[in-house]
Amino acid sequence: MPLYEYFCDDCQKEFTLLQPASVNKEETTCAECGSDKVTHKFSTFTSKIQGVTPSSRKRPVTEDDYPNKDVFKLPIPRLRSDL
Repeated sequence: MPLYEYFCDDCQKEFTLLQPASVNKEETTCAECGSDKVTHKFSTFTSKIQGVTPSSRKRPVTEDDYPNKDVFKLPIPRLRSDL
């Protein structure tokens, strides 16, 4: 189960809850004062990727190291200022 971070608008406290991913975040109440005026905060996370670590590589990563080389053939996205 992931940890979710919240901020209470009434008591101005931040708190963290261990909740299932299926929980309705809008129904969460403050752990301190019980208020339902809480805001879900976006928080950072880490993940573990299996494979070669960057420190063990003897050469820079090239296009040949990627499993899907077609991704390099995608058009360059246009900037909003160009529209």
